Amino acid sequence: MADLCRVYSDISFDLAIAMDAPNEADTQLRERARQFAEFLVSSEYSEQYRNAITEMLNADRTRLIVNLDNLRDHSRDFVDNILRDPTNYLPACDTGLHEAISMVSDPTKHDTKGKVFNVGFAGSFGELHVSPRTLRATHLSKMVSLEAIVTRCSLVRPKMVKSVHFCPATNRFTSREYRDGTSSSHLPPTSSITPQQDEEGNPLQIEFGLSTFRDHQRISVQEMPERSPAGQLPRSIDVVLDDDLVDSCKPGDRVQLVGVYRSIGGGGTGTFK
Repeated sequence: MADLCRVYSDISFDLAIAMDAPNEADTQLRERARQFAEFLVSSEYSEQYRNAITEMLNADRTRLIVNLDNLRDHSRDFVDNILRDPTNYLPACDTGLHEAISMVSDPTKHDTKGKVFNVGFAGSFGELHVSPRTLRATHLSKMVSLEAIVTRCSLVRPKMVKSVHFCPATNRFTSREYRDGTSSSHLPPTSSITPQQDEEGNPLQIEFGLSTFRDHQRISVQEMPERSPAGQLPRSIDVVLDDDLVDSCKPGDRVQLVGVYRSIGGGGTGTFK
């Protein structure tokens, strides 16, 4: 059996983390976001993506698919950096999409307040187009495109990303954010245990209605049988889907996954995002 891997789908950006980042990182993110927003609304492909954004909003979707070949024509260096260093560039792309939406959308028709929009990629990946068998350590921390067959899908479950707590003794609210191996942040994962007491030892009550959850699903995908070497079993990996990507496939479907292959520790080898 193949080594265990995980694939992370939803690429969301936490603005609070960006605001707490060092000024240099903040400046880099804003510049990269500006470049991406410029591609969407001011490049030779602006009409195509303006229409795509409008269609996305009209259909009440939250993910815009961008063709890497179009972006490569606009800026080859930017695409190379997305593929080689996606952890630092994907949040900027999401931020740039938010900026483009604010320029393109009509506030009287589209309510975008509080919504999280994400960018997905398609197109040519070259040597980063892989299968479960050809994934290697050299692909870690890079964006790859993987073709496989879905063999198993779990139930969709909620995953807590922010909890809100009320303290009856002090009549105050507190909150805590949670990160795991699927997070796009550079910050380390946090404990998944919710706090039971505040700093002064007063008991806390969790407010589920005010807390934030994310849809979460795990699927297994397998190497296509016709591409397996004769006499060898197909390799398989596990995939984690978040938000709008859950329930987007079923066992037997042939899929192409695009994401970041990342080390998560614990004996596994990596992730997609």
